[in-house]
Amino acid sequence: MTLADGILIAIAYLWGSIPTAYLVARFTSGIDIREYGSGNVGASNAVAHLGAKTGVVIGAFDLVGKGILPVLLVRWLYATPDDNLAVQVAVGLAAVAGHNWSPYIRFTGGRGIGTAGGLVLAFALWYEALIAAVIIVGLGRLVFKDVALLTLAAVIALPASAIAFDRPPEIIAMCLLILALHIAKRLTANWERPSTGQPILRTIACRILWDRDVSRREDWTNRIPNSDIPEASANDTNAVLR
Repeated sequence: MTLADGILIAIAYLWGSIPTAYLVARFTSGIDIREYGSGNVGASNAVAHLGAKTGVVIGAFDLVGKGILPVLLVRWLYATPDDNLAVQVAVGLAAVAGHNWSPYIRFTGGRGIGTAGGLVLAFALWYEALIAAVIIVGLGRLVFKDVALLTLAAVIALPASAIAFDRPPEIIAMCLLILALHIAKRLTANWERPSTGQPILRTIACRILWDRDVSRREDWTNRIPNSDIPEASANDTNAVLR
């Protein structure tokens, strides 16, 4: 890997780090999106607290602008795109990492699902994308009405699908690293302290499985600053607000 490759990867990280949802929330509503709902600096939390149209636009930028365009740019810069597959993968993963841990907002960020989805599309992994869409949208949103667990299932299915469809080693490695980045982000959240009132292992399990500190989705996604979580589910939801 050359110095030029390293520069491209660094640029991709800084580009992916642009906190779209945070900036839009600040300029349109005057709020810090990290203090609302899940605290996620991404499209899903934006939909819940900024509106569906705004959230969709943010999600489209994360998908296309952060996930697809950096990979296409690298292909365009190289005369023989097939020979720099590892660089393309590294650039795409850097954008996902930037979205998850943005230096512009103290290394907080989103979960990287939209950006990773753009990365999957950039490499034309159509079968993998279809499987993920069925799991997240078909099962998670339409059937179970809670996408967090099914999103994890889709990310786990990604490298398994890549292996099943005999993808190049670089692509399989990319899918495994997308899974690793996603789990790492769930565990670290946005550097919040684990919720009080429950064992630490329970909090870790909730973060991995449901991407939140508590079991009830409503008590997490509906949070606002200086509000109390309903006492009816206090055993599960004594969480500190982000």
